[in-house]
Amino acid sequence: MQIEKESPLSQKEKLFILTKFIEDHPEADIQDLYKWLYYGEFGVEENNSLLSGKQDSLELHIILSEIKSEEKKGVWSDAIWEPMGLSARYVKVYVTQFYKMDCPVKRLVNLLERSSAFRGARMTFKLDWNLVKETVLELKPELARRDFINFEEKINFHQLPALPHTEAFQEKNPFRYRVVSQKLFFDYFPEFEDESVFHPFRGNSSIIG
Repeated sequence: MQIEKESPLSQKEKLFILTKFIEDHPEADIQDLYKWLYYGEFGVEENNSLLSGKQDSLELHIILSEIKSEEKKGVWSDAIWEPMGLSARYVKVYVTQFYKMDCPVKRLVNLLERSSAFRGARMTFKLDWNLVKETVLELKPELARRDFINFEEKINFHQLPALPHTEAFQEKNPFRYRVVSQKLFFDYFPEFEDESVFHPFRGNSSIIG
């Protein structure tokens, strides 16, 4: 069974993905949760316009340099991709493992160019953010509702700004990656589809995670 690309996730499925992210990343602060959700709905801002010519070549060069750097260190992510956010629009693709799986880096650049067409909606983001807040308040007692209010006031939440990860999160998650459309990624690389990631309650048909 293939992933139903961009099929809306149920509340139960969203809670499953969110809970797993929180469990996998205990270092994540409110800002990190926000960024994870934002990228999952809208992708990466700097890649939201079509690249061409010199820009395209520059992005390819940057990715290859990142792969070379991680190979030199001997440290990179074992996963080739991970879900981003709760809308199933975008996935995080780890560049070195992508390369190690004999996938063409030029194709990844092409996916970056085209992914802006799959940006989500502000209302969806805000509704999912409410789910994140309520879930985090239950799972992370060190955070209070006032912490979220302060965060939203600080960033002018109504503008939905893109934010960096915290230093603590970056330190724990240093691997290089790109954020691309889930639909496009699995259209070109169906061998990496894993139904259990997005729809864990529909049966176990995992291929590669």
